[in-house]
Amino acid sequence: VDAYRIKGVKLLISSCPCCVNIMARDWPLFYGQELPFKIRHITQFVADAIKDGKFHFKEGLKEKLIYHDPCYLSRGVGVTEEPRFVLKSIPGVELIEFDRSGLDSRCCGAGGAARKVFHDNAIAMGRLTIDEAVGKGADRLVLSCPACYSKVNEAMEGYDKQIRIVDIMELIAELISGD
Repeated sequence: VDAYRIKGVKLLISSCPCCVNIMARDWPLFYGQELPFKIRHITQFVADAIKDGKFHFKEGLKEKLIYHDPCYLSRGVGVTEEPRFVLKSIPGVELIEFDRSGLDSRCCGAGGAARKVFHDNAIAMGRLTIDEAVGKGADRLVLSCPACYSKVNEAMEGYDKQIRIVDIMELIAELISGD
C-alpha cells in the first residue's frame, strides 16, 4: 500500500475478487484507516467504460453464456451486476443464469483453503458448476476470478461433461481483437 501511495496511485484495478475484498474491506479494519486509493474489480472498470461510451465491442457473439459469481466478488464486496452488464453489452449474447446466482451463488470449490484441504470435495463442487452450465445449454461458462478459473478447469479434467470455460477478460479480448 505504501508503494502505491508513494507512486500516487488513485485507482487500483484487480482481476482477483479476493484481493479486492481484502483491500476494500479487511485492510481498513486491520490498519484503522482507509486505503489512500480506490480499489475496483476489473468488471466494474469495464462496465463504467461501457456506460461512459469509452468502450464498445467491435464484434458480437451468437452464444449462450452463463456467468458464475465468485464468492468474494458477490458476497464479499457486493459486485454482481457489473459483470452481467458487461456480458449483456456484447451484441448477440444470450445470458443465462445459474439457479443460485448473485449473492446466493454456489462456491466453485476454490474458496478459502477448501481447494487444498478438501481437494475431492472442491472438485465435486466445481463439477456441480459444470453440470448446471451444461444442463442449461450454455456455450461457455464465464468466470471473473482466477481461483474459480483454475478450480473449474481442474474439475473438468477427465470429466464426462465438457464446456468451454473462459475468463470474462479473455472473452472481452477475443471480441476486441476479433480472434
